[in-house]
Amino acid sequence: MYQFQSDKVLTVLAPAKLNLFFEVHGKRSDGFHEITSLAVPVRLFDILTFEPLTDSGKVEFSCLGGGEDVPQDNSNLVVRALELFRKRHGITCGIKARLFKRIPSQSGLGGASSDAVAALMAARWFWLPELALTSLIPLAAELGSDCPLFLHNKATVAYGRGERVETVPRVPKLHFVLFKPAEGLSTSTVFSKCMRTHDKRFRNVVEVSNLLAQGDLTRLGNQLFNRLEAPASEIWSRFNEVKHRLERLDCIAVRMSGSGTAFYGLCHNARHSRHVASKLRHGLKKNETVYNVES
Repeated sequence: MYQFQSDKVLTVLAPAKLNLFFEVHGKRSDGFHEITSLAVPVRLFDILTFEPLTDSGKVEFSCLGGGEDVPQDNSNLVVRALELFRKRHGITCGIKARLFKRIPSQSGLGGASSDAVAALMAARWFWLPELALTSLIPLAAELGSDCPLFLHNKATVAYGRGERVETVPRVPKLHFVLFKPAEGLSTSTVFSKCMRTHDKRFRNVVEVSNLLAQGDLTRLGNQLFNRLEAPASEIWSRFNEVKHRLERLDCIAVRMSGSGTAFYGLCHNARHSRHVASKLRHGLKKNETVYNVES
C-alpha cells in the first residue's frame, strides 16, 4: 500500500496479492472459514483517490473500470469501509472516493479487500491520524478475511479467519507471470464446494514460510499449495486447460491464487517472467489478460 498526497487529495495504490499457500481447516460458528494463508503483495495496483468534502457529510463514490462484477454503488467495499470507520469513531465529515480498477475481479487476487484497506487508511489519514495503525485490524477483519494482510507491505501468514497476521522476514524479490482468463469464480461457491469435498488431511505452512525466507525457489516451488484448486477444478470446466497453458512454459511452479480464476507462474527472474509472458500473449482470447508482476 503506497500513499501520496497532493493538496487535499490523497492517492493510494492498493496492491494485489498472490497466495503461495492456502489451507482451509473448516467452517466456524460465525460463518467464516478457518484458514491458513501465506500471501505476498505484488506490484499490480488499483488506484484510489480520496478528498474531504467540506459541504457534505456523505460518502460519495465513483468507480472507473472493472466491468460488471465490480459494485458501483454503496455495496462496494470502499464505501462499506469508510462507513464502518465513520460509525465506529463517530465521524460526521464527508469524503469523496474514486476507484480506478486495474486488478481483475473474481480472480483470487484480493483487489476488493485491498481497496477496502486503502479506504480505512485514508479515513485514518484524514480524520484520526493519531490513531494507531493496529486499531484498523478489527475493522479490516470485519470487512473480509483477506483484508488484514493488506495492512502490511510484505509477505504475511494469516490464521483464523484472516485476522491473526504474522509477517515473513527477509523475503527476496519474487518474479511472476500472472494469467487471468475471461471467466470468474464466486468465492463463496468455491469455499462451499471445498467443505463438501475436504479430505481433512491438513497441510502445514511452516516449510513454505521457511523456504520463502531462505530464497530457495526450486524447493519453494515444490511446496506451494492451494486447497481451493480442487473444488475450483470441479466447478470450472476450463481449470485444467488454463493451468496447463502455464505449466508448458517452464515456470518453477504454477498455482491458482485464492479462489481463482487467476493463475500465477513463479519465475526464475525478471527476464524469465518477461519471456513467459511474451509466449502467453500469443493467442490470447477475448478478455484474457497477462501481467508481469514482482513482489
